[in-house]
Amino acid sequence: MVRVRLRACQRFSSTLGNARRSSIKCPVRRPENLSTMPGPDMRSISATWLVLALPLAVAGLVTLLVRREHRDARARTRLRAGELFQLLSGRLAGRVRGGELRRAASDTGPEPFWDAIEAITATLRVRERLELARSLAKSRHLARERRVLRSDEPAARRELAARRLGFLPSVRSRRALRRALVRGPETLRFAVARALARHRDLKALRWLLEHPGTLARRPMAALSGLLRGFGPGARAMLITALERKRCDTRLECACIEALGVGRCRSARGSITDRLLSPHLELRVTAARALGRLGMGEAIPALIVALSDDSWPVRAIASQALGRLSATPAIEALVPCVSDRSWWVRHHAAYALAAIGGEGHDALCQLAARADDRYAREMAREALDYVERSERA
Repeated sequence: MVRVRLRACQRFSSTLGNARRSSIKCPVRRPENLSTMPGPDMRSISATWLVLALPLAVAGLVTLLVRREHRDARARTRLRAGELFQLLSGRLAGRVRGGELRRAASDTGPEPFWDAIEAITATLRVRERLELARSLAKSRHLARERRVLRSDEPAARRELAARRLGFLPSVRSRRALRRALVRGPETLRFAVARALARHRDLKALRWLLEHPGTLARRPMAALSGLLRGFGPGARAMLITALERKRCDTRLECACIEALGVGRCRSARGSITDRLLSPHLELRVTAARALGRLGMGEAIPALIVALSDDSWPVRAIASQALGRLSATPAIEALVPCVSDRSWWVRHHAAYALAAIGGEGHDALCQLAARADDRYAREMAREALDYVERSERA
């Protein structure tokens, strides 16, 4: 029995050893010569890089050639524009005949033509622009811009066409611009109105004043510049529009601003009436315009405006009195240096400094004896400004 068990144990141990030996991995046999192994094909790699790099090189070369061509084209355009500019100047001086100028303009491309026209018309008076427009009335470039203006091209392109037609005033261009003014849209209307202003077209101005909503979204500064562009001949029409009160508030402000910048003294009565308007913007614009007119007759109305309930009106009225060097307004300006608004104090003190003489004396008294600390500080600031100006 013992022998049977011993033999069984010997068989089990021998079986376990064989299993362990069979589970051990055999080492990998490596070739004795590594040079016999297959390596990367250098020819295929070089061909791949060549295939990838060739299109990039071609694209870079094409880009350089296109850029060079564009530079050369711009240089040719500038050269041609310069040549046409000389011909235009010669035409105005009487050295170049009309036929020669028309042939040169016909042989010139659109861009150099309009570059030369824009450059020379910026230095010309209205009479000279009219003379140049008569010489080029039948130019194909003008006809092309008129076609663009009445087409359905993008608004930006039509705005450019309107701007270009404004350089050379003519009857046909004016008619095309008037039709575009009625047609719109608003951005195009504004560009067309500016072109008609260069033409000094008072009929277009009358239409704008009768239809104030056509430029409702334009800022007041842009509207004022537009009205000034119609020239001195438009002032009577602007005054009539203020007297009849047919414009809205924004357009009235633009009219007042244009008349004030133009120093139209005949508009003083209409502007003074706006100091009593319920609209704050109108009162401020009227006070500013009265200061620009330079008329002593406006001083009493501006002194009354110093007691307005709104601080912007008081501030601009103080500034206007300083522009006018209004000595009669010193007594009314002194209390304004103690105003609760910083801007009113500032403009009142500097107005007294601008008046000089008695105004300086009033500032010295305020700086030494005023009960309000802010009034003393503002008076000293204005006096320091006067001293620095005198030393400079």
